[in-house]
Amino acid sequence: MIPDYDSPWKDMLDRFFEAFMEFFFPSAHAQIDWASGFEFLDKELQKITADAALGRRAVDKLVKVRLKTGTELVALIHSEVQGERESDFEERIYVYHYRISDRFNQRVATFVILTDGSRGWRPSRFRYELLGTKVSLQFSSVKLLDYRNKWDDLERSQNPFAVVVMAHLRTIETRRNARQRLEWKLTLTKMLYERGYDERTVIDLFRFLDWLMFLPENLQLEYRVEIERYEEERKMPYVTTIEKMGIEQGRAEGRAEGRKQASLEIVLSLLRQKFAGIDEKTESNIRNLTDEQLKQLTDTLLKLESLDELRVWLEAIKQ
Repeated sequence: MIPDYDSPWKDMLDRFFEAFMEFFFPSAHAQIDWASGFEFLDKELQKITADAALGRRAVDKLVKVRLKTGTELVALIHSEVQGERESDFEERIYVYHYRISDRFNQRVATFVILTDGSRGWRPSRFRYELLGTKVSLQFSSVKLLDYRNKWDDLERSQNPFAVVVMAHLRTIETRRNARQRLEWKLTLTKMLYERGYDERTVIDLFRFLDWLMFLPENLQLEYRVEIERYEEERKMPYVTTIEKMGIEQGRAEGRAEGRKQASLEIVLSLLRQKFAGIDEKTESNIRNLTDEQLKQLTDTLLKLESLDELRVWLEAIKQ
C-alpha cells in the first residue's frame, strides 16, 4: 500500500496541534506546558518506521513536548484516516512505540484516532505472554463514530477539530448520497464563517472539507456557485479567493496536460484516502487513463465501495 503522505489530516495537525490535543485528549492537554512550545519530529519518525513491515502507515506525527512538571517527552500521534480493521494494528503501534522510545531514550505517549466505520473495532492495547514473560502496551484511542450522539456539543464547540469530526461523520453517512453530501458540505462551509474564525482558519478548514467531502463535478459546481453567493452577502470572499487562485494558476500552466495532471493527483489522493492506499499496479492503470476515462472515474468515485471494485472498474473501462 502507498501511504497518503500529503493527507490534509497532517496539515490540520501541523496547524492546530494544541487544539487537537485539547479536543480529543483533554487530560493529556492539561498536563502539557504549552508555553514552552513543541517540536515536530516527522523526519525522525520516517527514519524510525521506514523498514517496519507491519502494514501501511496512515497519518503519523511525532511531537516533542514538555510537561508542566518539567519532564520532556515524545508523543506519537497516530491517526487512522478512513481506516479499516487490521489484525496487526496493535502490534504495529507497539513496534513504533518501542522504536521511538529506543531512538530518543525517553518515555513515549501514544495517541490514536480511529475514523473507520466499524463500531466494534476499538484497539487500545497490545499484549503477549511467552514462557513467563509478559509484555503489554495500553495506549489512548478515540473513535470518531462515538461523536455521532454529541452533535449538539460539536456545534457549540469553537475548537477547529469539532468541524473536522462533523465533516468525517457526514462524509461517512453520505457515501451513497451525493446530493445529501452537497447539502452538508454547504452547511459546514457556512458554519466556518458563522463561528467567527479568522480568515486563515476558515481557509485551512475549507481545504480539509473540500478534500474530505468529495463531490461529482456537477454538484461541485453547484457548491461553488452557492458559496460565492454566500460570500458576497457576507463580504468575506475567503473560499472564492482560493478558487480563483487555482483557476489563475491553471491558466498560467496553460496546457491541457497540466490540467489533467492536477486532476489526476487529486483523484489519486482521494482514492488513497478512501481505500487506505493503492497498490502500484492500480495507480499505474489510473495514470494511463485518457482524459475522458479520468472524468468518468471522478464521477464514479463515490459509488466504489472497495479497492477490488476499483480494479474491476479499471479492467472494464479498458475493454
